[in-house]
Amino acid sequence: MLESDAQLSESGVVLVGDYRVEPSTLRVIGNGQETLLEPRAMQLLVYFAVHQGRVLSRSELEEEVWGGRVVGEDALTNSISKLRRALGDNARNPVMIETVPKTGYRLIASVQRDVTVDSTESSAMNSPGKESPRQRSVTWWVIAALLAGIVFAGWWFYSIDDDTQTAQPTDSMVSDKPAVAIIPFDNLADEQQDYFANGITTNLITDMSKLSGITVIARGSVFSYQNTSAGTRQISRELNADYVVKGAVQRLQDQLRVNVQLIDAGTEQAVWAERYESKMSDLFKLQDQIASALVSAMRISIAPEERGIFSQYPTTNVTAYDLFLRGQEEYGYRTPEANRLAREYFEQAVALDPQFARATAGLALVYSREAIDGWTDTPGQSLEQATEYVDEAARINPTIPQIHFVSAQVALFNQQHDEAIRAIKRAIKFAPNYADAYALLAWILNYAGESKAALAELQTALRLNPITPSSYYQTRGEIRYVEGRYAEAVEAFRSTLLINPTHTRAHMWLIASLVQSGELEEARWQVSELLLNDQRVSLSRLNHAFPFRNDAIRQQLMENLKKAGLPE
Repeated sequence: MLESDAQLSESGVVLVGDYRVEPSTLRVIGNGQETLLEPRAMQLLVYFAVHQGRVLSRSELEEEVWGGRVVGEDALTNSISKLRRALGDNARNPVMIETVPKTGYRLIASVQRDVTVDSTESSAMNSPGKESPRQRSVTWWVIAALLAGIVFAGWWFYSIDDDTQTAQPTDSMVSDKPAVAIIPFDNLADEQQDYFANGITTNLITDMSKLSGITVIARGSVFSYQNTSAGTRQISRELNADYVVKGAVQRLQDQLRVNVQLIDAGTEQAVWAERYESKMSDLFKLQDQIASALVSAMRISIAPEERGIFSQYPTTNVTAYDLFLRGQEEYGYRTPEANRLAREYFEQAVALDPQFARATAGLALVYSREAIDGWTDTPGQSLEQATEYVDEAARINPTIPQIHFVSAQVALFNQQHDEAIRAIKRAIKFAPNYADAYALLAWILNYAGESKAALAELQTALRLNPITPSSYYQTRGEIRYVEGRYAEAVEAFRSTLLINPTHTRAHMWLIASLVQSGELEEARWQVSELLLNDQRVSLSRLNHAFPFRNDAIRQQLMENLKKAGLPE
C-alpha cells in the first residue's frame, strides 16, 4: 500500500531514469549537474511520468498541461527541449523522451518513486542508477499528488516571516473578515467568448475588492483554477477562503444568461444560487444585481462611503465595454504583443466613449507597463503618456484605483518617494483588496529606505494573492538585497526567473546579489544569459532604473553589475 498524501508532501521525489526529479523544488538532479525547471516544464515532466510509456499527442499535452489555453505552436516544443537538456537527452537518439512522428511524444525512461525522506540519502547526482530498498514503481495517482503541489511550490517562501511580526501593514485587513474566492466563470458559448466570461469574473472581483468588510482573493490566484477539476474544499484550503463563488456565462447575440452560486467552504453547500437572464444592454444592471446579492448572502457590512459602488456603471456604450473586456484580457497575459493589443482595444473603447474612465485608466496601465518592463526604447516618453491618461481618467472619475496605481509608479521613477506612497495609499483607500497595490507599496517603501514596513505590506499582498506572482518574488529579493541578506536575495531572484525566465530586472538583481555573495564566476555567466535574452541591456541604460532615495545603494548595485561584466 502506498503512502498518504501527507507523507508524499514530505518526500516528493521521482526517479526518471538516472535523474532525480523534485517537483516541489522544481529541481532535476543527475549526471553531475542540477537544473531548475520552470513550473510549466516541471508540470509537463510530471505528466509524462504519470503516463510513462504511452504516446501523448500534442493536443492532449496542451489540454492537460496548459489547461486547454491556446498557446503558441512553439510552446510545447520549447518545453520538450528544456526537458531534454535537463535530462541529458538527445532528440536524434533519445533515451528519455521519444518523438513519435505525426503523433506526439512518449517518455521511454523508467520511472520510480523515491520515498526516502532524507534527500541526501540516495542522490541521483552521487549514485545514479542505484535503487534504494524503499523505492518502488510509480502509480499514476502518486505522481498526480506531486503535480498538484507544483503550482504552489513557492508559497512557503512567504508564508512565515519573522521580520514582519512587529511591522504593521497599512490596510485594515483582519483575520475575522470573511474571505471569498471568485473562480473564473465557465463560458457556455463558443470559445471566442472566453474573454467575455473572464471579463465578467474579473470585474466582479474588481467591484467586490472595493469593500472593506471582506477579503477578496486576487484575480491572479483564482484564475489559476481555470479549466481545472479542483473542488471547493481544495480551493478554499489553498486560498484560505471562507466562501467560493462559481458561475457560468452564456452570451448568444444580444441575450445573456448567467448562473451564480455562493458555496460555504466549511459545509461545501450552496448558501445562495441564482439564474439571471437579460439583454446585453442591461449588462451593468445585471453585474450590480449579482454583486449586491453576494454581499447580502455573506452578510457583509458596507461602510457608508461604500454604498452605491456597484451602481456606478463604467460606460453607457456596450460595444465600448466589450472592447474594454478584450483589452483587459490581453493585458493579463503580460507580454509585449499582448500589451500592444490591449492598448489598441482600450483606444477603440475610448474613441467610442471618451468618458469611459476605466478604459482611459487601462491606457495609463499599458504605457506604464511597457516603460517599467523595458518593452520600449523610450521609457520616459511612455511614462509621460501614462501620466496624461492618468490625468484624463482622474478628471472623469478620480475613484478608480488603477489611476493612483500608475501615479505611484510614475512618481517613484521621478524620485518622488513620498508622493508615490501617498498615491498608492489612495489606490488602497478606493480598493482595500487591491493585492498589486500592496505589492507596489512594498516596492516603493523599499526604495524609500523602509524595508521592514515593505515586508509587512508584501505579506498583505500575499494574503490576497497567495499563488505568488513572479513580481512578488522580485520585490522580496530587492528587499533582502537592501538588507544585506544576499543569499536570500539570490533565492528570490532565482524563483522569479523560474516563473519568468526573461525577467530582465530579476536577472540584473540576481547578478548583483551573486557578486555580493562572492560568486563572481556565476554572476558573469548570468550576464551572458541576460544578454542572450536582451542585447540592449547596458549600464548606461540602467542609470535611472533604480530610484533609491539612498543613492549609495544604486551606486553599489551598478558597481556590482560592472564587476560582473555588464557592458557600458
